[in-house]
Amino acid sequence: MNHIRLCNGNLYFSCELYDSYFTSIQAVVLLARDDDVLIVPVQQESGGLLLKIRNARGDRVVHAAEFCQQHDLYSAQSRELEVRWQPDMGALVFRKPAV
Repeated sequence: MNHIRLCNGNLYFSCELYDSYFTSIQAVVLLARDDDVLIVPVQQESGGLLLKIRNARGDRVVHAAEFCQQHDLYSAQSRELEVRWQPDMGALVFRKPAV
């Protein structure tokens, strides 16, 4: 089971999760769909939010405060969210947590 951490408008990815789904990808687009959020990999030239290297281990972080505020996801409380790969969408997906 894969997880990301959501805290203060930031999405935190372990290096293992990044390597499994986003190898050589430097940016993502976040899309809200009903009760889900899709994390779609894109080429950096296409725009999107940067997958910044967080530490020497290779963990990543996406600064997404504006998206989180717009979709009632912003919280100072750290939350671990289960993510799953959705092949038909080409995206990692997580369920929006209850407020």
